[in-house]
Amino acid sequence: MTEQLTKHIDTHSAVDTVPLLRVRDAAAILGISPKTVNKLVREKKLSCVQITPRERRFTREQIQEYIQSQSTSVHVDKKDPRPVQSPLKTGGLKKKSAGDIGTDLVKEIRSLCR
Repeated sequence: MTEQLTKHIDTHSAVDTVPLLRVRDAAAILGISPKTVNKLVREKKLSCVQITPRERRFTREQIQEYIQSQSTSVHVDKKDPRPVQSPLKTGGLKKKSAGDIGTDLVKEIRSLCR
C-alpha cells in the first residue's frame, strides 16, 4: 500500500508546475487594463486557465501566444523611401468674422420677436 502511495506521489511530483499569473499581472505585461484582459478572454482572443467562474490565471506561454497573434510584420522598402503623401484638408466650417457673428445674432433676435 505504501509502495503504491509513494509511486503515486512520485508521478505527480514529476509534473512540472508552471507559475500562473493573475489578471493584473497579465495586464501589466500587455500594457492594458485588467478589464481589457477579461474582455479578450470573453472574446476568445486570449486563452486562460479558469480557476473558478470568476477567477482566471495565465501562463507566460498563453500571453506570448496572444502577443504573437497580434504581431504584424512591416515591410520597409529602403530602396524607394518615398514620403507619405496626404491629401490637403478641405472643407470644414468657414471662420466668421466678428461682424458676421453680430449680424447673424441680430437676424435671429428679430425672427424671434415677430
